[in-house]
Amino acid sequence: MKFLYKTLIISFFTIFFFGCHESNNYDEENIITINVAAESEDTESSNLDERTNIGSNITSSNTPLTLLALGDSYTIGEAVSEDQRWPNQFRIFANENGYNFLNPRIIAETGWKTSDLINTIESSSFEIKYDYVSLLIGVNNQFNSRPVDEFRNDLNKLLIKINNLKTKNGNVLIISIPDWGSSPFGVNFDRNKISNEINIFNNILKSFANINGLKYVDVTEISRRAIYQPALIADDNLHPSGIMYLEWVKKIYNIWID
Repeated sequence: MKFLYKTLIISFFTIFFFGCHESNNYDEENIITINVAAESEDTESSNLDERTNIGSNITSSNTPLTLLALGDSYTIGEAVSEDQRWPNQFRIFANENGYNFLNPRIIAETGWKTSDLINTIESSSFEIKYDYVSLLIGVNNQFNSRPVDEFRNDLNKLLIKINNLKTKNGNVLIISIPDWGSSPFGVNFDRNKISNEINIFNNILKSFANINGLKYVDVTEISRRAIYQPALIADDNLHPSGIMYLEWVKKIYNIWID
């Protein structure tokens, strides 16, 4: 009787022990399974977010950008081929660095003063607004001894027109006037006088840019290297060569885009 009772007790504890052990194993397996599943969901969610962000960046960087270049002979590229004009070289340079620019629209002519540019913009039609707008004007105001106050007033008129031509978040760049006195053509003139007058006009441009929250780039110092770097001047001995324009483009890109 005692032997039977002892046997029953042992059997009971054996069943209880293994039953609890199997139950614990089952719970641990469930916990591991749940944790792995949760980690998998988090990883997939993270990967999805990452793919979404990458996709957004690709879409953003590949969205075609528009450029409107306003100016005079320095923008139309007098004495160089069309592909050597600074706006066209800028497009290629920017595209090589991941920005998808369409062909620029150029409104510029050799000999234009600020008033000529204003009149042409007023008589032109525009079907789109532009993401980037550049303004390089004033050398003919200086060459023709036009008053600096007239230049200031015309800049304000041009800004009104530019604001109507750019997109809501459009970027506007003011480019300094090159020093034509440093060209071979300038040797027949008073180079110091030309440089001083160019500096006055450029100070107005820089102040204009700062007051209106616009970006400003100085290409004048590059143009002044032409005195000892003849390759920077085109065959007409006056205007920049494609080599100089490329130097401009690199500086413009770093200030305007990068």
